[in-house]
Amino acid sequence: MATAAVLQSHNRVEIGSSQLAPASYPDTGPLAAVDANAVAAEWVEQFNSAFAGQEFAAVKTLFSDGAVWRDQLCLSWDYHSLNGPDKITSFLKSTPGGSRLKTIAIDGSNATRKPDLAAVDFKGKVNGVSAFLTVETDVGRGRGLVRLLQDPQHGNKWKAFTLFTAMHELRGYEEMVGGNRPQGVDHGGHVGRKNWQERRIATENYEGDLEPTVLILGAGQGGLTSAARLQQLQVPTLIIDKNPRIGDNWRN
Repeated sequence: MATAAVLQSHNRVEIGSSQLAPASYPDTGPLAAVDANAVAAEWVEQFNSAFAGQEFAAVKTLFSDGAVWRDQLCLSWDYHSLNGPDKITSFLKSTPGGSRLKTIAIDGSNATRKPDLAAVDFKGKVNGVSAFLTVETDVGRGRGLVRLLQDPQHGNKWKAFTLFTAMHELRGYEEMVGGNRPQGVDHGGHVGRKNWQERRIATENYEGDLEPTVLILGAGQGGLTSAARLQQLQVPTLIIDKNPRIGDNWRN
């Protein structure tokens, strides 16, 4: 009786998916004594200078041939995965003003996030400099991570092999945590003071000058989650649904 050939899981391609080509790492060789802080600081300075002047040719020289820049809302109101210096610069040229990203900086919030030597490959044989970043855009702030490798074809110049940037908060709509948390009780004598329920009803009815900034279609899991997050950012949000009660799309 013939036996069916067994296809290993890493060789199977499921319907709707595609195989990703493995990264091609440059031949960097062993690292000599490297000041990770100085390397990261110089690259960040060159990056900001090139972005400020929209010098796209200079931006191109800061990324290695196999570089990938993955961005979540820092470049535009969309997610992007840009492969290679040519696609990175082509995207920047195609957007008004280059992009909404303005500057990046080394994240010095604590010692564990400072630039350091780190392997960038799975086997730990390709070493470079890894640095956490803070990001400033025209509308908010974010965080990022860059991994730098030396390019032996260009005098061992340090270039980005991977860059990740992500928006974390909108300026003027910072998340209500810590000292920004709303007060449930407003103690003391205040004329016309409303309790929590009265304030909640006023918000639900959009009383006064309050108007919804965002309209969400559908009160399912995705809609409710989006509305909750927007509320934490103090963005007035209105959800509409064809069902009379929240959760009816599950009940039905």
